[in-house]
Amino acid sequence: MDVHIQFVTTPTADTPGTTLMLTTAKQNYLFGNESEGTQRALTQNGMRLMKVQDFFVTGRTEWSNVGGTVGLILTLADATATAYQSALEYWRSKSTKNLPEPVPPKLNIHGPPNLKHLFATCRRFIFRKGMPVTITEYKETMVERTDEGAIPPTWKDQNIRVWALAVKPPRKDNEAWLEDALAAKQERYDKVLNSFEDEQAPVSESQEDRDSRFDRIRSQVLDHMFNSSWKFDTLVEKHISEVEMPAAIYIRHPETKELQSYAGPFPRGEEPLPDIRVLVRTPWPGALVQALPPTKPAVEAISYIVNTFPSRGKFDAKRAQELGIQPGPIFRLLTQGKSVKNASGETITSDMVMGPEKPAQGVAILDVPSLEYLEPLLQREEILSGTVMDDIRLCIWILGPGIAGHPTLQTFMQKLDKVEHVISSADTCPNRLALDSVAAQTVRLGQIDPDRYQLPFHDNSTLPQNSLYGRASCNRLAVSSATRAERGLKFRLKPIFELAKDAGPPPLLNVSEVEKSTSLDIIKLAQSAQRDVENDAEVLKSWRERIQRPDTEIITLGTGSALPSKYRNVSATLIKVPGIGNYLLDCGENTLGQLQRVFKPDELVEVLRNLRMIWVSHLHADHHLGTASVIKAWYAVVHDSIPVYAPPSMSSISTEVSTYGLSVVSHEGMLRWLFEYSSLEDFGYSRIVPLDITSNQDGSEPGSTLSLCPLPNRGKADQDMLRREDYETVLGVSDIQACYVSHCRGAMAVSLTFPDSSADEMSEIKTKPLKVSYSGDCRPSIHFTRIGQDSTVLVHEATFDDELKSDAKAKKHSTTSEALGIGAKMKAKAVVLTHFSQRYQKIPVLETVENDAEGEEDGLLDPGAAEDVNDGPAMEDDVDPRTEELDVGVDKAFPHNHAVQPDMPSEQVIKVRAKDMKVAVAFDYMRVKVGDIAQLEKFNMALGRLLAEKDEDDRAGERNGNGKRVSDGEGRKGKKGKRNN
Repeated sequence: MDVHIQFVTTPTADTPGTTLMLTTAKQNYLFGNESEGTQRALTQNGMRLMKVQDFFVTGRTEWSNVGGTVGLILTLADATATAYQSALEYWRSKSTKNLPEPVPPKLNIHGPPNLKHLFATCRRFIFRKGMPVTITEYKETMVERTDEGAIPPTWKDQNIRVWALAVKPPRKDNEAWLEDALAAKQERYDKVLNSFEDEQAPVSESQEDRDSRFDRIRSQVLDHMFNSSWKFDTLVEKHISEVEMPAAIYIRHPETKELQSYAGPFPRGEEPLPDIRVLVRTPWPGALVQALPPTKPAVEAISYIVNTFPSRGKFDAKRAQELGIQPGPIFRLLTQGKSVKNASGETITSDMVMGPEKPAQGVAILDVPSLEYLEPLLQREEILSGTVMDDIRLCIWILGPGIAGHPTLQTFMQKLDKVEHVISSADTCPNRLALDSVAAQTVRLGQIDPDRYQLPFHDNSTLPQNSLYGRASCNRLAVSSATRAERGLKFRLKPIFELAKDAGPPPLLNVSEVEKSTSLDIIKLAQSAQRDVENDAEVLKSWRERIQRPDTEIITLGTGSALPSKYRNVSATLIKVPGIGNYLLDCGENTLGQLQRVFKPDELVEVLRNLRMIWVSHLHADHHLGTASVIKAWYAVVHDSIPVYAPPSMSSISTEVSTYGLSVVSHEGMLRWLFEYSSLEDFGYSRIVPLDITSNQDGSEPGSTLSLCPLPNRGKADQDMLRREDYETVLGVSDIQACYVSHCRGAMAVSLTFPDSSADEMSEIKTKPLKVSYSGDCRPSIHFTRIGQDSTVLVHEATFDDELKSDAKAKKHSTTSEALGIGAKMKAKAVVLTHFSQRYQKIPVLETVENDAEGEEDGLLDPGAAEDVNDGPAMEDDVDPRTEELDVGVDKAFPHNHAVQPDMPSEQVIKVRAKDMKVAVAFDYMRVKVGDIAQLEKFNMALGRLLAEKDEDDRAGERNGNGKRVSDGEGRKGKKGKRNN
């Protein structure tokens, strides 16, 4: 049996952790840090996830180690559930009596303490059915031995054996008060917040029993999230006063008996309730859990020793014949370890004809997050045990900063001189590009529009690496005895140990080769566009002069939907307003990595230092899973990772901005998630200002209000509200308005208005203050056009092309025309289109017209296209959480059969009746100043041709990052992996 282990990622800006894929004939396993960016790296490398059902997380339970696990599990759950249903339907439809029924899928996650709690905090935005997820946490315990003195594995299956090594650093003297504080929180939880009837606290209970009970509660929450029996189409009748919000409420029309949404008033509202019975679709059970059992950060760091099983020796056919066994089926029985009889009736046992047993061979994956973990790890009995380590041929060291060259580690490596040592660390791995496809695409985009697209920042040689992660290191010691980890590095463990020759690190990005691969047609279209910009300089200047703060920069960090692809990351847009600060609109997975590719490390430090606000539009994972990482990076830069122990006070917040400084504005569900997660890790929650915003549904004054997000046991109070006179000091804006939109529960759009700067810009043209509006995900909303009226820039999702309008309606998204129609109704000066489906995306062909014979009101929005939420947040059933995004498994932004071909007469032309409204189509890493957006539509023909040619390449065979076409074998292998990813 062949067994390999390969590096999926090493520490870079794109992939902050080290991830390893262990492959066997029947099953694959993922080991290491499952950080943000891991899923995208797997797609980039063409590695299959479908054969993975066991994840082994190393290190501590921190977002930097496990932040990518949530997205991985969601993707794998969707893909495996679909595959299982297909296999089951096939099995039922055929005469398959001789075939076993397909086994339902399941996922197993192994790792440090608090993993269950981490996943349980995600219960408000994760829901899957029929996908049991079992989480096994390993704590530091006494090593058990068999009667023979051997140390048994912690876990095993038919392919591998695993020893989990949980290591704690030496205990600190100041930890006693943390234990006391936790005990008080746990006692209060049982008295006030524990809603699990079967898990209430008994009269007398030891701490060990309480921990076990709390663990069962967390396991129940996980079961609600992944294996619930809740049905989406079940309605329950009850009196309106008995309804527990949030819930979707319906009534039947008294005459037609048709089901209608109930329009209010709602329970817990200010208006009196009518005396009626209603039908209720309750949220999935996990979302109803108001609080989790309190916990504290777990200090255990997990490493693993992984070993295969010994293999039978080679079958000796000559010896078998000498013993009277004739060739045939009996040979197979002997190779399977069974005994047979020869023609003389003598019993021949397997060991009589089999050669010597081949020994097991394995790998140690040792994670040392900081120096204080090194000595305790090296003193583990498993490490010192000959019975566990004798068969280990490879040691992979996942090291924190400053450890790679430490004398203690060097001495230990020298003792294990017959073992291959590989080090993965920011000290030893340069900040190379890990996502070749998007880097090459950005090079080509830079050929078309060099002012907006630059080569992603990277450094192929500097050590310690030139990145945010490398800034923490002071290591300068040489590591001569170890191999440096690289993406793609692969070792064969069985049948013999060796460096695999069929894989290795991919070639570095060769910019000149990529540029040569760009067709002459694209270059000519780009040159024509650049000439058009020069020729229209006066007109473009005039447009720019009608805008306040024209040097405000829009940076589209992630422009894809649903899940990361090779070419587009998920949602995030940075707004840089000179003299005021920076604003992040949504923060999908690995937004921090995208920031590190756009800005050099010193520049990024200043970007983080001036970050004023993070806006999260809704609780779908592709819009917020990067928030904790960005806050933690800001926390390190601005506050040296030092917490405060008093929450912000709205009465004095204007004088305490330096104590806090970063506001996170969203709805209550998002803010509660941050609060709950803060019990696992000090990522900076104590330094942020978490503000819950209300909806301004009718566009009236004063509109939306901002309040500190309340704790689970306390409602809002007047003293929690941020005063409008403090907006500019705290947020940097003069106004912020939000409204609910039709997408999922709590989804909101937002408009930010900045202080009037007309007096400072010495312009004779009367201009309005800079106003940036952002849609998040939604169907077109008239309410949004009201709060966004006279926007300078509208950043709007355009998930689907116009011909896929039915898909947009079904999945609660917008088409290109609908997004532009909202911009026209807003009287926006510019629209930036983003959040494109990873499957269906092309450059729109726009035609500006004064009027149209059809006489439509705006020409873009169909009558009745707007779907507004009138009386409160959309209920859970506005989007089925199981099917809201069906782009799962897609790994390319350039789809078949949907590429733009500008010379084709059948191409749909979108007529825009707002003649002064300029439109930009966003790609990842785009940097454009607001005053220059008018230039971008000049480049649409070249961009369209680029997409069309990329689509042709995809059909004919893929190219690598340097633009060279890969072999047929490589292309087939890559596509097979992506199809199942």
